[in-house]
Amino acid sequence: MLAYLDACTGVSLRLMRAFCVGLDLPADYLERKFAGKHTGFIRLNFYPVDDPLAGSPVKHQPQADFGVHHHTDAGVLTVLLQDEVGGLQVHRDGMWHDIPPVDGAFVINTGDMAQVWSNDTYQAAIHRVLAMDDHDRYSIPFFFNPPAGMQVHPLPSVVSEHRPAKYRSIDWAEFRGGRTDGDYADYGTEVQISQYRV
Repeated sequence: MLAYLDACTGVSLRLMRAFCVGLDLPADYLERKFAGKHTGFIRLNFYPVDDPLAGSPVKHQPQADFGVHHHTDAGVLTVLLQDEVGGLQVHRDGMWHDIPPVDGAFVINTGDMAQVWSNDTYQAAIHRVLAMDDHDRYSIPFFFNPPAGMQVHPLPSVVSEHRPAKYRSIDWAEFRGGRTDGDYADYGTEVQISQYRV
């Protein structure tokens, strides 16, 4: 797992360099700020066919009929390794599209912080995972996130008099903490970047 974490970190740093070049910044503009202090992590996901809570006294709720409900990822980007089962979908042009597994390939999702940095040039991918019908599904996402103390705001190359910043500064640790709270309990509306729009 530690070797995989290091490999995914290397892939993410290379992608972030391309991200910066695409925004007319030096390739290492953001990498210098990460300097080995990112808060990325790996999650091991299991989506079973059978409901592990079947037979419990809790009434069935149709809105829970997804492996994972639609969302965007909070961080910079996600490096996802899927198994051969599939079930991942992305929302684009008003429709849900299947993302079929490709042997030997990763799925890369742009996250919320990349959207803020790029001042909406890059959009965080809205995605979901369907409930499994025939086969259990496994996936291993690596979430590449900023350092804990980082303030995230639109980068200088994407802000001008004619294109003002669309977001106020976001304290990454506070934002991630609010998103985590929403992952594990009902604390009201889950924090989203839309709450930081100017």
